[in-house]
Amino acid sequence: MTSGNTLNGHVHTPAPGAAFAGRTHELAALQEEFRQACDGVPRLVLIDGPGGIGKTALVRRFLDTAGDACVLQASGEENESALPCGVLAQFVGQSPIPLPDCLGSLVRVPRSAPGTLPPLAAGFGLLDLLSELQDKGPVILVLDDAHWADSASLNALTFALRRLRVDKVLAIVTARDPAAPQLPDGIRRLLGDVRTRRIPLEGLSPDELGSLSVQLGTDRLPHSASVRLHEHTHGNPLHARALLDQVPDRVLRDVATPLPAPRSYAMLVLANLAECGAQTLRLVQAVSVLGLSSPLSVAASLARVSAPLPALERAVKAGLLLELPAGAAPEIAFPHPLVHAAVYQDIGPAHRAALHTRAAALVGDEYSSLRHRVLAATGPDEHLAAALAACARREAATGQWAVAGTHLRHASRVATTDLERDRLAVEAVEALLLDGRVHESAELAAGLPESADPALRGYVRGYVARVQGRMEQAQTLLVDAWDQCDHENDPSLAARAAEQLSYAAVMRGRAADAARWAERAQRLSTLQGPSRMLRFNHLLALGLSGFAQKGIELAGELPDPLLVPPSSIDLLLARGQLRLWSDDLPGARCDLLGAVASCRRGTVPLRLLSASALAQTLHRLGDWDEALIHAEASASIADDTEQSWLKPVTHAIACWILSARGEWERASVHLRLALDAPGCDESALAFAYAASAHGRFAEARAEPERVVEALRPLLGFASHDGVNEPGVVAWRELIVDALIHLGEFDEAEAVLAPYEERAAARGRHSALAAAARVRGNLHAARRETDRAQASFLRAHDQAAQVPSPFGRARVELDHGAFLRRIGRRSVAVEQLHAAYTTMRALGAAPYLARCERELDACGRAAPPRSAQEPAAAGPAADGLTPQELAVARLASQGLTNRQIATALALSVKTIEYHLGHTYTKLGITSRIGLVSHFTPQEHRASS
Repeated sequence: MTSGNTLNGHVHTPAPGAAFAGRTHELAALQEEFRQACDGVPRLVLIDGPGGIGKTALVRRFLDTAGDACVLQASGEENESALPCGVLAQFVGQSPIPLPDCLGSLVRVPRSAPGTLPPLAAGFGLLDLLSELQDKGPVILVLDDAHWADSASLNALTFALRRLRVDKVLAIVTARDPAAPQLPDGIRRLLGDVRTRRIPLEGLSPDELGSLSVQLGTDRLPHSASVRLHEHTHGNPLHARALLDQVPDRVLRDVATPLPAPRSYAMLVLANLAECGAQTLRLVQAVSVLGLSSPLSVAASLARVSAPLPALERAVKAGLLLELPAGAAPEIAFPHPLVHAAVYQDIGPAHRAALHTRAAALVGDEYSSLRHRVLAATGPDEHLAAALAACARREAATGQWAVAGTHLRHASRVATTDLERDRLAVEAVEALLLDGRVHESAELAAGLPESADPALRGYVRGYVARVQGRMEQAQTLLVDAWDQCDHENDPSLAARAAEQLSYAAVMRGRAADAARWAERAQRLSTLQGPSRMLRFNHLLALGLSGFAQKGIELAGELPDPLLVPPSSIDLLLARGQLRLWSDDLPGARCDLLGAVASCRRGTVPLRLLSASALAQTLHRLGDWDEALIHAEASASIADDTEQSWLKPVTHAIACWILSARGEWERASVHLRLALDAPGCDESALAFAYAASAHGRFAEARAEPERVVEALRPLLGFASHDGVNEPGVVAWRELIVDALIHLGEFDEAEAVLAPYEERAAARGRHSALAAAARVRGNLHAARRETDRAQASFLRAHDQAAQVPSPFGRARVELDHGAFLRRIGRRSVAVEQLHAAYTTMRALGAAPYLARCERELDACGRAAPPRSAQEPAAAGPAADGLTPQELAVARLASQGLTNRQIATALALSVKTIEYHLGHTYTKLGITSRIGLVSHFTPQEHRASS
């Protein structure tokens, strides 16, 4: 049996005769990171440096010291960078335990034909797998050559790694350049994070090259020869080893004889291959066409080698191929991507095309077959384009946007007419956008020639601009596309342009225009557009125009939210959003929980919209811990997938909660990201969210001048729907309160009066309560005592109609402060105690401090805080942290650990960790104790 470390089902076997020199400090750094991971502190290490510098060799040497860790290894490959989930398939194919259901489809043979997953589902699946693997010990996840990995796998890896908290996972990523433009933004940010351990590799020193020569079986080079070899190769181990292997010893030692240039490494590989004979040559070339690795039987059939074992033996002895650990069938692979590249690139174009053509008939699935047909294509191919497009549309119909986008890009390249080429490219952009691959989409859209149909070109560039947050440019391009569309002969394109104009109008605060564009799109085409969100946008526009109830009625009767079919998720999400704006918070929560559950495998926009709406609902209901987890999860996904149009919204919601809790540092990070999002100032609705976050941050810090500065620009949006619609974005009561504090009573009146009128016309209880509260403050500031008292009583009446604890407590706090100032201290204390109790339960530290000051002024000390309840941060019941509290609440509702992990976008191991701590703190031993502990609290929070 081959020696090596047994790794819970996967065996890491050191390369035969592997030579390794130097890297002492780098190995020590990796071992230190691994020790931290073993202690439950997940770690990420980046190893970067040019090709051949020894990144892979360093990782292999480290793995030799990793003991019984479970190792999952994968590598990117230049020829497979467009293969969705290809790298992820390598990871999951090595799992020694049964795979989560959502990852099972990825395990196919050959490797070049992995299954695919909808957006984000891959990330959840990898997170689940890492959690399960830790039951037997620490996990080491290795991604080699990340710069050649497919974006779908990189996005899944980013998603999973960002959500590890107490997991025994060490992730190692190697890349030539971590800032390479082909890497998705999410992984680039993760690799550049200050918490990531970066190990840059430089060339070996002359002494280390001398040690390498000894390990390769020769006498140690003289120092002068080592210095020359170092100067010649810059210490690059791959180039140096190639020269040590291939150049005669006398030439190496004779410093007067020129050495071959490092760039001739490929020539050395090919020279080595040429000496192995024709059978081995054909076998190695066949493997290079199939990828970095392949089953031996497939490679032998492609090479037409009847006796592959002797040919394989020669290739292995020559260092051209490796035998992988035995599995269901013999598998062979290249020892390094540069060897593969040297062989593949040396195959002549005609022979390479012929091999790919034969490979297309040999591989066992449609995806791989189409891929080889694409690589074999020498020009336009009508039948291939049709096959690719048909496969793409089938995949799109099931939500497989990554595969659809890849196929459509290939189809565009082999289309036989310019019009078909451009239409397929536009379809590819649509699919890539829904998969969250905005950068790729933008490049493809920009590549449409000026000779393309102007309506088609304007539509797709406008769509990209809208997602990037450039609303003014999107509006211009899309209107131009609409005007140039042939509505009679091409109603589909006109409908898609109208749909995007509806989106842009919503974000620009033009809800009436949005509704009209949505209605035009629906008249032109009865089919849902590629985003499948046209009906959602129509109903949303109605809500922003003040017709939320009409929108709820148009959504129609739907089954239980958890049973709504995929075809109606857009209606469920719209109804939940409209219920939120209409103050039906329990109904909104029910709808949006169902929408979030159903959207986990939906498009990126659907997932973000549902999660951010749920976060807002939970925030208003007083479930701030759970709301914050959903808000920050949606914000991180918006960042990872470059959804600039929604970044201000998602980060603003997180900032609202953190500001109210006095967590200034975290709140300020989200605030800056909301304000700095590209195009924020071009989108009235996005800007309103960002400005509202700025105003809430300043209001919580008792900085009225800054509140006015942040919110005054919104006064210029008087004609914009959504910005001024009660129940959508709360900001007018903030600026009115700030103006009152600054003594600007007339301006406060001018801002407040239209808000009161609109809230009354809509019947929005939450907005009426806030308006009556600040009206009371305005009367009090003007010393109009009776009017102030009447306003506060109206505020109480309105607040009682909505289960929103914070809004009710704000009324109690301000009313209590007013009663104290007019000398009615005993009544004031009742109000202030009620506000104090709620603020304490919410963890609203700045407002809790205000309650304490008012109670002190009344001569009544506030109840003492517990030791676990710091003044500067929100407390959690019974000493639980916010995340422990959120996990415990979901567990008390009957959710399994995996369901909680999915809901909160965390690993199962993290959920188990938090539950264990919760049980200890509460003195219970099971979920039954959680049910009895939390059910009464949940009832009080919503009452």
